[in-house]
Amino acid sequence: MGARSFMLATRIPMSREGFDEWLRTPLPGLGIIENPSAMYTGWAVDGADPDWALTGLAAHYPAAAAAVRADRTRTPRDLLAPRAAQGFTLLRHRGEALEAYLYDYHGDETGTQTALLMLAGAGRFAHPGTGTPVMYWGGDVHPGLPMNGDRPLAVLLVTGARSRFVDTYPLDTLLAHLTPVETDFLTATAYGDGAGTDENPAPNTPDLLDPALRAPTP
Repeated sequence: MGARSFMLATRIPMSREGFDEWLRTPLPGLGIIENPSAMYTGWAVDGADPDWALTGLAAHYPAAAAAVRADRTRTPRDLLAPRAAQGFTLLRHRGEALEAYLYDYHGDETGTQTALLMLAGAGRFAHPGTGTPVMYWGGDVHPGLPMNGDRPLAVLLVTGARSRFVDTYPLDTLLAHLTPVETDFLTATAYGDGAGTDENPAPNTPDLLDPALRAPTP
């Protein structure tokens, strides 16, 4: 799709115990999402093929496809701890919720799909409810929620047993829900004061990361 940056953000109600169990539980299979082929339906690149099977990647870069498939068998902690060390990751338990704001400069669709599977699986450990949205957006932009009528790339509604992509969602409500998480992310990085750039990113700060991700992996 040519997007330079990919972002994911959510705030999923969850106990501390549920959060810790989610971190150590391997990612679910694609069946956790009811309609993976509808990932982009209704949004900015409506009609695009998400290629969850990695057919295109495997045809040209089989080793890369194998690495993605291997990542999708790991635990969230396995995936998040190395990522957090590289910066630009907000992932923590705070206020009875899993909070995430993940920024990938020059990211790729397959990595974002792995993160979406990871967050879809979080519903199994969340407080019971009607479902929590995960927003996925991107483009030639710095970190920041979509503005001025820009549309996200997808919205995943995370529920207890299975999750699903939705082709519409009240964006004003969603942006208001995610703004406190975005504010903390931007404030804790150089983007918050205008000093950060994609070519010279600011390092992560401990305030963005749950202690479970800062501790050495056993």
